[in-house]
Amino acid sequence: MHEWARRVAADWPALETVERGGWRLGRSEGVTKRANCALVLEPGADVDVVTGFYRRHGLAPCVQVWPGEEGTGIRLAAAGYRKVEPTLVLERGLVRRPEGPGTTQIGTRPTLEWSALTAGSERQARGVERILGQVAAGYGVAPGGRGRGCVVVDGESAAICSMVTATASRGRGVGRGVLGDLLTWAHDKGARSAYLCVVEGNGPALGLYEGFGFVPASRYHNRVLG
Repeated sequence: MHEWARRVAADWPALETVERGGWRLGRSEGVTKRANCALVLEPGADVDVVTGFYRRHGLAPCVQVWPGEEGTGIRLAAAGYRKVEPTLVLERGLVRRPEGPGTTQIGTRPTLEWSALTAGSERQARGVERILGQVAAGYGVAPGGRGRGCVVVDGESAAICSMVTATASRGRGVGRGVLGDLLTWAHDKGARSAYLCVVEGNGPALGLYEGFGFVPASRYHNRVLG
């Protein structure tokens, strides 16, 4: 398995994972592709294993394809899997303590205010909380509940995720404040590098992250059937 694929899967873990037929199959009740996808373990693994697993569980079959797995991508395409959501993995160092504005309330559990700012349906929101509940994380909320974010800390690594800004507050530096404080918090917990995943076409998010010194480290795309 690609090293970045392993790292991302550990920080955003599926609720159920099985290894079968040369694949690592993750399932989380359909909440996010990242937690409901297959990762290839063996070159040449049978695509039908993926298709059958997700069809049995009523989910769209999905595979993450990373650099070096082009052969898998070709076989998936031949089986009717379409390419969606090309995604960048961005990384930056945290050796020096970043100085956030200090306005973000950060705790180790999602507060009602954090949960209220959803990026989708109520079911999606609760599913995200269940996924994050499996890892050590800091949940940050901007003043007035105008924005939120999360950082998963695993040793010296920090993963930024679940960033949301209220529609009425976009373009006002809310996300910048939350991100800065989450990076400070992660450094204080021992993290010395940070990364995040962002859809390649999300220009505003890319601008925010690049402004914080995040640079491309890897990339992947999903292959989805149906």
